[in-house]
Amino acid sequence: MFTFKHPVDIRFGEGIISQLGEIISDLEYSRLVVVATRSQVKNGVAEFIETELGEKIKTVISDIEANPTIENVSEIAAALHAHDAHAVIAVGGGSAMDASKAAAAAYMQGVEPGSIIEHTDFTRALPVIAIPSTSGSASEVTASSIISDKSQGLKVPLIGPGLYPKVALVDPELTLTCPPKVTAISGIDVICHALDCLGSTKHNPVSDTLAIRAANLAFKNLLAAYNEPSDREARTNMSLASMMAGMAFSQTGTSGSHAMSYYLTSQYDVPHGEACAFSLDEWFKVNAKANPQLHDHAKDIGFEDAEDLARAFNGLKQNLGLGMTLSDFGINHADIPVIADESMRQANMKNNIAQLSRGEIIEMLEQKQA
Repeated sequence: MFTFKHPVDIRFGEGIISQLGEIISDLEYSRLVVVATRSQVKNGVAEFIETELGEKIKTVISDIEANPTIENVSEIAAALHAHDAHAVIAVGGGSAMDASKAAAAAYMQGVEPGSIIEHTDFTRALPVIAIPSTSGSASEVTASSIISDKSQGLKVPLIGPGLYPKVALVDPELTLTCPPKVTAISGIDVICHALDCLGSTKHNPVSDTLAIRAANLAFKNLLAAYNEPSDREARTNMSLASMMAGMAFSQTGTSGSHAMSYYLTSQYDVPHGEACAFSLDEWFKVNAKANPQLHDHAKDIGFEDAEDLARAFNGLKQNLGLGMTLSDFGINHADIPVIADESMRQANMKNNIAQLSRGEIIEMLEQKQA
């Protein structure tokens, strides 16, 4: 028995951003705040939106950090209040979308943005129009937002149905200018989302199907998108893979690799996708022992079994120039017990099919020393 509910109006395809004016008109929004990453301001996408929507755009906020912070949320929420906004348009990677979603919830519910990471009710939020410029976070189709509190060294996932965007405009053309390093880090996150979904206790036949197809597309196209940034077919397939993986884990949540990633990002500044990818190979193998069906899923993705998939995943990481060991990130052996403890504290660790002991997690980390 399972349920599957996905409320986002998804528009996908090259040039689909040209429908933005029509969508906003149909929704009858006349006061909008745009949140755009600096790259989308530089590339002219923010200017295009302003030209397309004219006086409906009241302000553009573009100083969003790579790991969006409480301060980012506060700035957006203040703009929403100042302009009595009808909606927020978020264009960029996961940082712009996550910050916008959290601010939209804070604004609609009258929550002080500074306390947003302690808030638990995310059933209501101002509408968000999400326009991704990377293939990775899939925030445009998920009910989650990950916000950092630098003062406490925390990175906290906020989850609730109100965080689903109203509309997702997924235009692969926007990813053509994505730098290779960003392509690699965001793209590897697509595979992490898909495989963490398969390793979730909440997986179901529909989420499995989406995750398998997403992983297959990403394994086949990520290196091409990295090596040939103008490869439109690879970019389109990665956009599709990212969106499908997002639809999958929007139902199941993430699991082991994401649980271990948060402390690596908040404490050592490891980029999110790279932090998830650090341990994903081990988690997939461990989960396959607990649920042998993952070997069949590995075959469906294009490999012999879970071990073969893990080897291919590590080979892909090497080809993308991503960190493979703790020492690659400047992390000392003495830190391993703390990383294990912090990983076990995360809610999505309980969502992992294989429930490992502290000692087993430490052993996993020790295999990743050098």
